Amino acid sequence: MQRVEMRRIVYIGYRKGVSLRCRRFDGICRFARTRGWEVIPLDPDVEKDPEHLRETLARLDPVGVIREGPRARRPLTPRFFAPIPAVCIDPPAGVTWRGAAVVCDEAAVAKAAFCELSSGLPPAYAVISHWPARGTPWARSRVKAFRALCRAEGKPCLVFPERREEDVAARAARLAAWVAALPLHCAVFAVSDYAVQEDIARAFVAAGRSLPRTATLVGVDAVEVPGDSAIAADVSSVRIDFELSGFLAAKSLTEQPNRLKAPPSFGPLLVERRKSTRTRGRGRREPWILDAVEAIRRKACDGLTAAALINNYPVSKRLFNLRFREAMGHSVHDEIIQVRLESVFALLADTDTPVGAIADMCGFGSAVELRQVFKAKTKMSMTEWRARHR
Repeated sequence: MQRVEMRRIVYIGYRKGVSLRCRRFDGICRFARTRGWEVIPLDPDVEKDPEHLRETLARLDPVGVIREGPRARRPLTPRFFAPIPAVCIDPPAGVTWRGAAVVCDEAAVAKAAFCELSSGLPPAYAVISHWPARGTPWARSRVKAFRALCRAEGKPCLVFPERREEDVAARAARLAAWVAALPLHCAVFAVSDYAVQEDIARAFVAAGRSLPRTATLVGVDAVEVPGDSAIAADVSSVRIDFELSGFLAAKSLTEQPNRLKAPPSFGPLLVERRKSTRTRGRGRREPWILDAVEAIRRKACDGLTAAALINNYPVSKRLFNLRFREAMGHSVHDEIIQVRLESVFALLADTDTPVGAIADMCGFGSAVELRQVFKAKTKMSMTEWRARHR
């Protein structure tokens, strides 16, 4: 009986324990399963020894190679991998990569953060980049897109000035002073969760300002970064669809390069909303408002209604609605719907659960009601959204 050789995709960039790389790997595997292919993960450091990498590829004989954006001083080119098709995910600007690529829609990421922050009607906005600033064009793109959105709304946007030659201690002191001078209830966008947990959270502590009572903060990536700050756990974050990026990269290996008019792109999946944007806004924040927000988070998918929630507090319906809208920027009903939709997004993206069952699991009265709410929120059907984000 003739042996059938397994076909393979090599993924250069996998790191165990790094959330975004694991999600990317899952996306590659999802496409590979449709073809009966195997995925071989390699550490990105393998590119430091090109000759060894060449020997490894010759031995594995893959149908294609997927690699992370090259950060080496002399990054490998598509010619190095030829005749094996190679796709690069997020190649930095100015490098020699001219082959097939999959790119992140940084403008869409910035817009998701802006929409989350703007719903609290902040008096001003602020943005901070990733450090070190050089070598991170994706960070600069997010800052630029966010500032453009602020200008379009006629709102000021304060930008923390990065300096190329500066040690960690000096930058931390300068950042703490910048944070201390931010307007009360300012909405702050951090271009990554690494910036949040390693820089901004500590700066707020050093400046003596508490989150979320004195500012609203949103990061990007929804990843856990080892650190010593408890603030970071309460910071909302734009979750990027890294699994989709891996799927698109694997799919690109089967496409004819001349048929791709533009590189496939991926963007935000959803916003993981935590305390930093659940207690936003400029209004008064009575303790019962904060308690109500937490109650919604726990019980929204159990069929909780605005009327039932308000009945639990010794204030009039009119006063409750007024104070809630001041604090959150929207009504009690809108907050309940938002929490339910977050669960819907997660189920659509991560499971094959039928739409009817999702409606029941997330607290909607019927599948029809869910479809109507979902269409109004996303401008697409649930089937279309699932196809795009899975």
